Amino acid sequence: MQDQGPGPFLTKPDTPATPTQAAPPTPAHSAPADSDPIDRLNRALQRISFALDKSRKAEQRKSGNTQELVANVDALISRVRDALAHADRPEDK
Repeated sequence: MQDQGPGPFLTKPDTPATPTQAAPPTPAHSAPADSDPIDRLNRALQRISFALDKSRKAEQRKSGNTQELVANVDALISRVRDALAHADRPEDK
């Protein structure tokens, strides 16, 4: 993933667009001349950290949902067994 910001304005936000005000487009892969490589690296590491944290949280939610589902299935099995045992009693027939 490349270090990309929101992008430069081609015109000033408060003025109408005219051909004389338009700036030449900058390629997405080129960095501004005043961009510090350390700052770019820091932003890249922050994005990586955010992505890892997001995936860990998603995995924890998935794990939590799995545990909750297993508990619900166990409770359902127990209720079905109780209902079957109650239906097999001779005094209920």
